[in-house]
Amino acid sequence: MRQDLDVVSLLPLGPRPYDDVVALQQDARARAKAGGRETLFLLEHEDVITVGRNAGTGDLHVPADQLESLGVALRPSDRGGKLTFHGPGQLVAYPVLRLEGRERDVKLLVRRLEEVLILTVADFGVVAARSDVPARWSSVWIGNDKLAAIGIHLSDWVTTHGVALNVTTKLERFGLFVPCGIPDGGVTSLEKSRSGEPAPSVADVAARFVLNFASVFEREPVEAPLPIATAPAGD
Repeated sequence: MRQDLDVVSLLPLGPRPYDDVVALQQDARARAKAGGRETLFLLEHEDVITVGRNAGTGDLHVPADQLESLGVALRPSDRGGKLTFHGPGQLVAYPVLRLEGRERDVKLLVRRLEEVLILTVADFGVVAARSDVPARWSSVWIGNDKLAAIGIHLSDWVTTHGVALNVTTKLERFGLFVPCGIPDGGVTSLEKSRSGEPAPSVADVAARFVLNFASVFEREPVEAPLPIATAPAGD
C-alpha cells in the first residue's frame, strides 16, 4: 500500500516570504522524523535569491545591498547548490519525505525529481531533458536553457527544499547573478517554451506536478489544510 502524502498548497495565499516557508518545512521535518506523515508544499515565493550551502555571494552581478532596492531579498539556504531565484510565476515544490530502504540514495532522489519535472512539462507540450554536460548533472533543460532548479537537504534521511519550475517567471531576475553557478547556460520558462501558446497557470502546473510526483515517488496524495499560522484571517 502506498504511503499517504499530505499535499499543502499555499498557492491561494499568493507569493510567500522565504523565511516563513523555511519554518513550515522545519516543522514538517520534525513531524516526519518523529514518524508522522510526510508533506509536499506547493507555493510561489516573493522575490528572493537564495544562496545554497556550496556558494557565497561571489556570483552576484550587483552588490548585495542593492537587491533590496530592486525588491529582491537575499537569503542563505542549507540546500545544496549555489544561487537561484524564486518569485511569482514559479512553481516551488518542497517535499518533506522520510526516505527508507532503497529510497536512501541521493542520486535516485534527484533523478526522481527530474523525472517528475520532465513528465509535468510534457503534460503541457514541452519537451525537457536532463543535461549530458557533467557540470549540469541535476535538473532539466531545454537545449542550453535551464527550465527548473533542484536543491535538496537531507537530515537523518528526511528531505527538505526541492524544486522550482519556471512557469511565467520574470526571467530577467536571473540576470542579477550567475544562475546555479553555470555561466554558459541560459534560463527559460514554460511560457517562453510553448511557441506562442497561452501559458498555463501555476495552479494548473501544480495539479499535474502532484499527480506525477505521486506516481514517481509511489505516494498517495491527500489534500491537507493550511497550517494554522498561514491560514487567511477569519478561517
